[in-house]
Amino acid sequence: MEPLLTHDRDLLAGTVVDRPNRFVVRVDFGDGPERAFLGDPGALEGVVEPGREVLCSVVDDPERATDYDAVAAVVDGVHVSLRAALANDLYERALSMDAVPDFAGYALDRPEPPLPDHGRTDFRLVTFDGEPAYVEVKSSTYVEDGVAKFPDRQTERGRRHLRSLRGLVENGVEAHLVFVVQRPDVGVVRPYRTVDPEFAELLGDVRDAGVGVHALSVAFEPPAYRLVDPSVPVETSA
Repeated sequence: MEPLLTHDRDLLAGTVVDRPNRFVVRVDFGDGPERAFLGDPGALEGVVEPGREVLCSVVDDPERATDYDAVAAVVDGVHVSLRAALANDLYERALSMDAVPDFAGYALDRPEPPLPDHGRTDFRLVTFDGEPAYVEVKSSTYVEDGVAKFPDRQTERGRRHLRSLRGLVENGVEAHLVFVVQRPDVGVVRPYRTVDPEFAELLGDVRDAGVGVHALSVAFEPPAYRLVDPSVPVETSA
């Protein structure tokens, strides 16, 4: 299958020195630490750690506070994407390629649509029978023994999204949550109960209420992002 996306800038390998805040990682490319923008504010436990190899792109923008973008970390030989926002693009591309069986026959209507009551979600689709379906996408990178766990940091925003999806289905509108695991070494997705037990409980509740809960996995094989498994199982029970 053709790649979902490709990274169109050169990649420079370095070593993680430290992470001074959620959005910056300092990387040594051989001449001392440089600051790189980290587009994933999660805890990134086991992913962004001192001594870890990381791939970055040079950014030529005098208005930027950082001269590099962190693109991926290498964990046990696996490239783990560090671009959380890319999850939306990966899902959208897989959908356009009709590569996600759970959404066969669905078409993109618009990104970031307003919800009927308040707020926004990531996508509004049109089902095969012409009805709207709303989709919220979550990026996942924490994997332990083949199990992807989400979230890796407490997320009130994520809980709010789940409540919004439940509100949609309670009003007769189709709604889905899609986890995009941005690494290939995963066989199942589960909520990370010890990190955010309320999110874990809500995830089970909204699935019981009728929200579709799905996952797919992607491999970054520089420079290509490839779909690995379009139907990763999601387990929500305790």
